[in-house]
Amino acid sequence: MKFPIQPLLQIRMIRLLKLFHSTFLFVTLVLISTGCGGLSHKEEQAYFEKAIPIGQEYFKKYYVVEVEFTDYQILLPMSSTIVLKGYVKDDPQTSVSLSLYLPSLEIDSEGGPGEFIQKRKSEEEVNSK
Repeated sequence: MKFPIQPLLQIRMIRLLKLFHSTFLFVTLVLISTGCGGLSHKEEQAYFEKAIPIGQEYFKKYYVVEVEFTDYQILLPMSSTIVLKGYVKDDPQTSVSLSLYLPSLEIDSEGGPGEFIQKRKSEEEVNSK
């Protein structure tokens, strides 16, 4: 008994093309849906302006320093955070950053030189005053 090879190859090729087509459509839909969910420049600027006093109060409370925030980066859709970037007012060489969740503006983490970050006051020290 002899099986025709040509029709089997055509069927496999059609299945492969359908799989490729479905995968392509899925990836395209994901890219479109995540890429179109960004904020306008006006909305980003509003978040930045709301986050500045929160960040300044945080550094004043836990590090007893005043900071100047000069830049920001909003990480959407990957992590839904805004990262404030700036420096300590008395020491412009000490750059700091602060990550806050969007849209609640709750503080996630801070960054800076290792020596600076190690000077952070504990919750007990802050709450004892």
